Amino acid sequence: MGVVVDDLIGGYRQAAAFFGEALMAVRDDDWANPTPCDGWDVRSLVAHLIVGEAMVAGLLQGGGGAPVADVDTTVLGPSPMATWRGTALAALEAATVDGVFDTVYPHPVGELSGSVIVGFRVTENLVHGWDLARACGIDVELPEGPAEHCLDFWLPFVGSMEDGSVLRGAFGEPVLPPEDSPAGVRLLALLGRNA
Repeated sequence: MGVVVDDLIGGYRQAAAFFGEALMAVRDDDWANPTPCDGWDVRSLVAHLIVGEAMVAGLLQGGGGAPVADVDTTVLGPSPMATWRGTALAALEAATVDGVFDTVYPHPVGELSGSVIVGFRVTENLVHGWDLARACGIDVELPEGPAEHCLDFWLPFVGSMEDGSVLRGAFGEPVLPPEDSPAGVRLLALLGRNA
């Protein structure tokens, strides 16, 4: 694998681990807590991540992926951590296959290269890991390396985010971060969160 591929896979692993750490901290009485995502509680947010990872694994393995529609919390099963871990590992494994990053796939938002799809997953894991931690009353900072990568990743999309055509409704309206903010705070601000 090349340096860019290795960096993106490394960022995906780090972002998934970040989300997993937030998920491990969820207590039994946290599941109904509201999250920074309008209309989603902790249960819905975790289900969204699970469905997203399963869809990406299916896409990258050539089996197609169902569009992510309404969040169905029954996907959590009796052990949400085990369910999430299985889907995350399947998606990560699918992303490491040679040629995946250059292949174009039929994603719900349009025809996208594997590298763009994986970039979306890095962002989803980081930002929703932060959302999950906040919903459980835990203050966390995004890891700088993957956050820097995500800022670079989203830069070309900023114009289309303003008209709502990229990931419509997935993230909030951008907010202005404090001056000299670290990459994690700037990424959260770009995606509508006040850190």
